[in-house]
Amino acid sequence: MQEAADEETYFRGAQQIVEVGLEVLPNLTQGLVSAGDDAERVEITYIIASILAPTMRTDEAIDEIRLTDDRGFTIGRVGFTVELYFKGGETVERRTALAAIVRDYHGFFGKELTHYLKVDANRLSRICDDTYIDHYAQQAEALPPEEPFDAGVFGYPGGAVVDEPVPVSMSFSAAGTEPLMPLGLSYLSVYFPASFVAAHGYVHFVETTRRWAASLEAAHGTAGYSVLLEHGEFGAGGVRALMPALKRFPGLDFSDPGMFLVEASAADAASIESINWLTVLGDDALTRLGGAEEIAQRLGPACQVHLYPTGAILLAGDVPQLGDGSRAIVPDEYRRIAQTVRPIRFSGYKRGLFVLGGGEDEREETRKWLQRFN
Repeated sequence: MQEAADEETYFRGAQQIVEVGLEVLPNLTQGLVSAGDDAERVEITYIIASILAPTMRTDEAIDEIRLTDDRGFTIGRVGFTVELYFKGGETVERRTALAAIVRDYHGFFGKELTHYLKVDANRLSRICDDTYIDHYAQQAEALPPEEPFDAGVFGYPGGAVVDEPVPVSMSFSAAGTEPLMPLGLSYLSVYFPASFVAAHGYVHFVETTRRWAASLEAAHGTAGYSVLLEHGEFGAGGVRALMPALKRFPGLDFSDPGMFLVEASAADAASIESINWLTVLGDDALTRLGGAEEIAQRLGPACQVHLYPTGAILLAGDVPQLGDGSRAIVPDEYRRIAQTVRPIRFSGYKRGLFVLGGGEDEREETRKWLQRFN
């Protein structure tokens, strides 16, 4: 009862600040930098977004959200992610498909893309036109199978490289079976600003995910609202600053592909990390769940099942939702899909998804987050 009363007091106070309007934003921004803990930073961010929302579309307000640490550094943004795991990363076929996805992405964002990481390089190169895509296409065919095909493309506002996540960016790592990765899974991680997804329509986002999943013959993956992290670093540091937002909004995904692949190496390639608005399941995962038809019957009409040649995409409703755990709002469609795929959700973490570094039980925090739809 006391906790509910405290939440009601907070929301009443927050609404009073929101009603003051734009003139209070400078004070809130300063408060964001000097906030005493992560929970306070999330509360201030919520108030800032509430003030900005009437002046712009909701998606534009989401684009402005920054999740910061106690030094004021931006650790996470919020937007959309397409994340796919696939086998055969050592083959020319998969690597050529990745180069084609880079070309797709350039078609979406063109002039906004400023830098790219060449294969086997440790420094970014400037993007001047679309010829950088030829580098990936050539490397896809020329690189020996035993050498990883890793790359990244970034759109830094103003063209200046910064050590923080940017909503226009993508990365992938494609390799075959190796001692640390006995499953032979590779990954693709692509970010989209929420405003881009809204402007082009959710159908476009679903179709893009379906097309990429088909071209890579994805084993599994997710797409939808997510915390956006710095590619390459992902959850290596600062995850503590993200936890209040992740705990509050169940529809907000988190992913560290490298960490998941290492942790799940003792499982099998059909074991998934979590679910999102779109949950991608390859044929092996579908078979373990009884097949696409049985899954569709179990989910009911509120959740669609879109087939691609080697799998299916489960849609948790017509539109993506964040939910709000502080108000006990957990989207039912997400809950249905989470319950349906639970038999293939990986749970055998030795360390956990979150590198918190503060004495918390990282496996327990991972377990609670994975069960947020239960």
